[in-house]
Amino acid sequence: MKRLQENRIDQISKYLQANKLDPELLPEILDHLACEAEENLWDGKPFEQIYQDMVKAADAQTLLNLSVDHQNLLAMEKSLNDIVFENRNKSYGAYDLRKGYGQTIQRSVVMGVAFFLLLVMFPKLYAKLIPDPKPDDIAWSVEAKPVDIRVEELPKPPPVDEEIAPTPKTVKSLTPEVLPDNQVEIENLPPAIDELDHAQPSTETADGIENLDVIVPPVENAPTAKSEATGAEPKKEETFIVVEQSPQYAGGNEAMASFLRKNLKYPRPASQAGIQGKVYVQFTVGSDGKIENASAIKGIGFGCDEEAVRVVSMMKDWMPGKQAGVPVRVRFTLPIAFQLD
Repeated sequence: MKRLQENRIDQISKYLQANKLDPELLPEILDHLACEAEENLWDGKPFEQIYQDMVKAADAQTLLNLSVDHQNLLAMEKSLNDIVFENRNKSYGAYDLRKGYGQTIQRSVVMGVAFFLLLVMFPKLYAKLIPDPKPDDIAWSVEAKPVDIRVEELPKPPPVDEEIAPTPKTVKSLTPEVLPDNQVEIENLPPAIDELDHAQPSTETADGIENLDVIVPPVENAPTAKSEATGAEPKKEETFIVVEQSPQYAGGNEAMASFLRKNLKYPRPASQAGIQGKVYVQFTVGSDGKIENASAIKGIGFGCDEEAVRVVSMMKDWMPGKQAGVPVRVRFTLPIAFQLD
C-alpha cells in the first residue's frame, strides 16, 4: 500500500487544527483520514482530488459537531455518579463510598502488596538485624585459685611408762634332728618330762618365774573367720574436699584454657537472649585422675549448664590430688564463664 508523505500528513493535520477540532480527537481523526487517503492513492486517484473530497466530507461544521459530541460524552462519563444519584440524598454515605471507590481500591491494592512483600522479606530482614553468633564472638574465662592449706599439728600423746615384762622360766628344748652317729652331740638331748612340768620349752635354759602364761599378740590386719564367712565388703575410698596437694589438669591452666576454647560452644538460645554469666561445675577427680560425677551446682540456664557439664566430661585424665603423699579422691569445683563480645 502506498503511504502518504510527511508533508501531506502535515497538510491534513493543519486543516483539522484550523477548524478547531478537539485536540483529544485529533490523533484518531488524522489517522482515519490518512488511511482513507492511502486507499484512494492505491486506486490511482491524485492527492489533490483526494484532499478536495476530504475537505467536502469533513467540513468545518462537521468537525465542530464531532468536537461538541466528544465533549458531551466526556461530561457524561465524569458525572456518572451524579446521574445515578440524581434526585437522591447525596449526604448519605453511599454517594461518598461510590465516589471514592476507585481511590479506596487503589489504596487497598497498595497495602496488600506492601504487606505481602513484608511477609516475604521478613526472614531476610531478621537475619540481617539479628545475625547468628560467630565462633569468634564466644568468650571464655577460667578461674583457678590456689588453696592455702595449713597442716594442723596433732597433740603429742602422753609418754607411756614402759614396764619391764617378767621373764618366764624356760628349759632348753630343741627339735630333734636325725644325724649320723659321729655327729651326734649328747648335750642337745631333749629335756625330761619332769623338767617341763614347771618350765616352758625354749631354745635356751634360763632361770625365771614358774607357771607364767605368755600371751601372744594377734596378727595385724588378719581377716577373722567371721568376716570371711559373711563376705563383708572392704571400706570404700574416702572423698576429700581439701587436700594437701590439689588435683591439676594435665598441662596446667593454660592447657585447660586451650581445651575449653576449642571445645566450648555458646548455646544458640543463650546467644539470642543475650544471656551471660558463670556456670559452676562440680566433679570428682579419682585417685587415678579420671573425671567422675560431673554436675552443674549453679548455672544460668538456656543450655549453658548442659554445655559446661558436657565439656568437663570430655576432659582427659587429671593429675590426682594427694594427701600425705598418697593419691586420693578429691571433689573439685570449676567455674566456666559464658560471655558475649
